[in-house]
Amino acid sequence: MGDIITNKDKYKRGWTGGLPETECGSGSKVQNTELQRDWIPEIIEKYGIKTIADIGAGDLNWIKHMDLSGIDYAAYDLVPRHESVVEFNLVEQVAPKVDLILCLWVLNHFPIESSRMAIHNLKASGSKYLMMTDRPKYHADQPEEIHMPYIEKMPLNEKDDSIMLINLQAC
Repeated sequence: MGDIITNKDKYKRGWTGGLPETECGSGSKVQNTELQRDWIPEIIEKYGIKTIADIGAGDLNWIKHMDLSGIDYAAYDLVPRHESVVEFNLVEQVAPKVDLILCLWVLNHFPIESSRMAIHNLKASGSKYLMMTDRPKYHADQPEEIHMPYIEKMPLNEKDDSIMLINLQAC
């Protein structure tokens, strides 16, 4: 599986696919996040979201283009690339309890056992909802726990990648 990263130095170096705009890869480029930037406010309104923890926030490249006024938003990443992003290791730490955890383009980079631990820490947070990316081409390399039932799904591209909204309290 080409997305699996076991060396923290790779996270520190970043991804070239988003350069020169962002070190966080092509999934963090503004042009590649238009659909999710339109969808997230709909989810916030529909589900009464007041608090968000963005785990894997990186450099805040695309999220800074969203109006999150009225939302208590906090950004976390293994390698913070912006002064307001808090260093956080999802494999070793329980996620903060919020209404919505954003975990976009994160779990696809973890080896199976790290994914299991991260999913455990997401569920252990007591948060209401999880929004995470799904990459069907890697399903065979992911733990069974990653296949949580979703309540809403937004297709992203012709590769069948999507963003799923999961009710963590029902998992």
